[in-house]
Amino acid sequence: MTTKERLSAALIQELQQTPVDKITIQTLVDDCDLTRQTFYNHFADIYELVEWTAAQATAKSLAHSADYDHWQHGFLNVMQTIQANQYLIENTYQSAYRDLLEKYIYTVLYQYILVVVDRQAQGLTVAQKHKDFIAHFYSLAFIALIFDWVKDGLKTDPQELVAQTAVLIQGDFRKALQQYTH
Repeated sequence: MTTKERLSAALIQELQQTPVDKITIQTLVDDCDLTRQTFYNHFADIYELVEWTAAQATAKSLAHSADYDHWQHGFLNVMQTIQANQYLIENTYQSAYRDLLEKYIYTVLYQYILVVVDRQAQGLTVAQKHKDFIAHFYSLAFIALIFDWVKDGLKTDPQELVAQTAVLIQGDFRKALQQYTH
């Protein structure tokens, strides 16, 4: 396990009982038997560690599912990863780090959806700004669903939310792209 992974694991462990605002770098390095300098060799601050930790979890969730036929699988994986890391997400959501969490999840979803949109645009002449707009729109919609779900305590089955979303989105990427074709 790399030093970054050890620090990330320590963060996740601490988040099981402590809000992220209350976690100190000293606590994390003590948990890992590291020095503060070692922490700073890898991360500028806890914000960066939280972002890196979220990045690792989300990247694993989205691997190999960035196409239109499988976007639901990727979205479900993201939601299941959030559910599996419920304490990390809830403690970060209820902290001053909420904006960082939202920005990070938005960025990951946007990049993922943009790949889906690009694949749907094959054979069509669509300006990049229109593809970017479609990805932006759906990223915001997915973020709103995710954070509403988190706010509600992750009570709803993620498969149910993904299925409801799929009904609304079925065929929409391609239809929107065709409207933007020049």
